[in-house]
Amino acid sequence: MFSRFQLVVRDPAGAVQILNLKAVDAAAACVLATQDGLQVLGCTPQGRGSDIAATGGKRLGLDMAQFSFELATLLAAGLSVADALRTLGNKETVPARRAALLDVAQGIQEGLPLSAALASHTGRYPPLLLATVQASEQTGDLSQSLLRYAEHQQLIKALRDKVVGAAVYPMLLLAVGGVVIVFLVTVVVPKFASLIASSRHELPWSSALLMSWGRFAAAHGWELALAGLLLLGLLVHFVRKQAAQGGKAAWLDAVPLLGPAIRQFRHAQLYRTTGMLVRGGIAVPRALQLGASLLGNADRARLQHAVQLIHEGQSLSAALESAKLSDPVATSMLSVAERTGALADILERIAQFHDAHLQRSVNLTSRLFEPLLMILIGLVVGGIVVLMYLPIFDLASSLQ
Repeated sequence: MFSRFQLVVRDPAGAVQILNLKAVDAAAACVLATQDGLQVLGCTPQGRGSDIAATGGKRLGLDMAQFSFELATLLAAGLSVADALRTLGNKETVPARRAALLDVAQGIQEGLPLSAALASHTGRYPPLLLATVQASEQTGDLSQSLLRYAEHQQLIKALRDKVVGAAVYPMLLLAVGGVVIVFLVTVVVPKFASLIASSRHELPWSSALLMSWGRFAAAHGWELALAGLLLLGLLVHFVRKQAAQGGKAAWLDAVPLLGPAIRQFRHAQLYRTTGMLVRGGIAVPRALQLGASLLGNADRARLQHAVQLIHEGQSLSAALESAKLSDPVATSMLSVAERTGALADILERIAQFHDAHLQRSVNLTSRLFEPLLMILIGLVVGGIVVLMYLPIFDLASSLQ
């Protein structure tokens, strides 16, 4: 009877990979891997691997930036990797986190390098961290690489927080305005409709239309409530689906003002991530491929085309320009980097340029969008109130 095994192997070029094989037992799986010229670093039954994958890094609640910073600090203090991981695991109060770190320490104790020990737990640690650690094992600067990764994650989080913070007030304003409008058309307007209907006074067509809605809402209150709850559920499901996809749906790029800002934010992430990986000793094509998950679907296809052009002999600046992933400023700066060799520094400066431009765009958009949103909500609420009071004004005039 065959079982599934997950193997951490090293190919002849020195790259660490993960294989899933079917075999009678672990020894047979290792033999299959060695027949292909691979060095087996670890072998785990698929059941265990599946359990670990099901409790991925997000579910464990591991803050990868903090984890990398603390691990780098302990390594700089002179602790071995296994001792540093055991120290971090012992200080954890959450059992799942403690077990995750102690599992990695146990793998290192069994002879695995840190990158292979992390990679053996599928879905728990991000590919970017794995690539950073693997590159540092070849250069010998694991502590510095972990610090660079932690700083990289903090910079991206700070930029994301700025964008989210700028969107909080407009979303709050839209939510409050929506609640007020729903209250008017579902509670206040039906009461006015029943009051005006008793007067049997001829109404303007706009007021008559609003009162018709009020009578309909009064007669079908439960149906409208259920429809509203269903609509709210669908909206929550849609938002959660977009969040699970990382907000990379193609339609987002087509939204005016929002689409260009999102795309620029992704490009800033790509340049900063590529710069960090290049500084850690990873080749440019591999660094770009690792950063592909940061982009939207359309830009991801363009990036694959750019990587192919680089493999064909084109320069980085020409490949990114041809794939429409760089603006004139980035292309010029990359051309300078190709002459001077300071590619990692230039990529970081391009990311900073995108950050500054994005911040200005977000500030300008929020300054324009907030007044427009307030005017729109005011017009809708004011229009409903005026249409409700017009029949009363007409009735008062007729009585006089």
